[in-house]
Amino acid sequence: MPLSSLPRLSSDLLLSILDLLPFADLLSLSTVNKRIHALATLRLYSAVETTWALDRTPPVTLLLRSILNRPQLSGYVRSLRLVGNAFKDHPEIREPPASPLALFSISKGSRIIQSTGVPFAKHWIDELRSGTVDAVVAVLLLMLPNLTSLYLGPNFTVRNQILGKLLQYALWEPPEEYQLPILGNLQHVTFCRRTEEYRHLNARNTSDVLPFFYLSKIQSLSISIDNPVKFAWPAHTPAPLSLVSLEIYRLREARLKPLLSVLKGLQKLHWHCFYQPGLDRDVSKGIIELDTVAIALNQVCATLTDLTIEAECRPEISAGYYDPPPLEIRASLHGLAHLGKLRRLCAPWVFLMGFSESSAIKLQDLLSPSLELLTLTADLEDNEEWEWHDDSVVSAIKSELENHSLSSLTNLYCIVLPIPLGYGKMTAERKQELRDIGANAGLHLGWVDK
Repeated sequence: MPLSSLPRLSSDLLLSILDLLPFADLLSLSTVNKRIHALATLRLYSAVETTWALDRTPPVTLLLRSILNRPQLSGYVRSLRLVGNAFKDHPEIREPPASPLALFSISKGSRIIQSTGVPFAKHWIDELRSGTVDAVVAVLLLMLPNLTSLYLGPNFTVRNQILGKLLQYALWEPPEEYQLPILGNLQHVTFCRRTEEYRHLNARNTSDVLPFFYLSKIQSLSISIDNPVKFAWPAHTPAPLSLVSLEIYRLREARLKPLLSVLKGLQKLHWHCFYQPGLDRDVSKGIIELDTVAIALNQVCATLTDLTIEAECRPEISAGYYDPPPLEIRASLHGLAHLGKLRRLCAPWVFLMGFSESSAIKLQDLLSPSLELLTLTADLEDNEEWEWHDDSVVSAIKSELENHSLSSLTNLYCIVLPIPLGYGKMTAERKQELRDIGANAGLHLGWVDK
């Protein structure tokens, strides 16, 4: 199609074409005429992504300047991704340094903040003048009424007190009290683990991130939550019925139950069980209580269909240690059998089978009859208590299948084993062995492709 014919196309057809074009081509087309410029701009700003940069003005501040200068752009933005993790070649930097804004941005942004009437406006304006990331991000959110998807990367989640207060006042206070967006269109939120987490031992974000659970249309939420000494909702107990997918980082099992208890429609859960000495010392200990995990998961037993559990144990780098610390696993996940709608389960092998053959538990006692796919991972294999090797893993699962202990799991069609372990490789003989074992049991036995 010749370029000259584009202006004659209907807006709907033209938008369909623009949807197929890369960013650079959209920029070029935006100069053709006023009509195409307007449509191209709509697409250019519908999904915005910026990456933190140390060697130049941070793009997020340039984005703020553009929207302050052309407020009509704010209504175009549906997706905002602020990405970046750590600062390459600058290990001494722990968090994004303040980047002073242009006088225009400070002046216009300050007037917008003052117009909200929030009691923390002065502090917010002072932080904006300094160019702190928290203040800039909060002003951006204030100006994006149609935002449906928000991604805050590790460089943008170190400190979020202003963002947290903005969410609190926008979601809990009477709408006539303050001039704030209700953020009613936000459906997908990712709030990553802060960069260089071990260097921020005293940072606390619980009260700043729990407000995300109060969003009226939230559907999927990926969030890192510090472990509070006592878990408490910052306002009335939320009821996010629209939330169907949740990914949780850092929060330990002792704080899972009150969180999951309010999620009456949750279908997919991805929990990162994380332990690092020095972080959340009052709550996060070197003992994983599996019965506490099972009790927490029982809160969503009526709706959960997909469950992924990852386990990670990091050394206390801040104290000069570089080997994983001791870790103990207590009790069992017997409560998983009560997850009556669970179809897919991915979990560490040691959470189900223990650190050694002598501690292994029959899988039949742990798994829900509704289960279709079981994926077992090698998480924590670098722990000093780990005694499993490829042969013993295969032997254990072969014994389970030959004894027909899993025969009651009539929906189970595939088990993925955590082999080869370490730097091992799968031989042709091993692959055939697994095929034969699986065929005899009427299911597929898989392995990890490396």
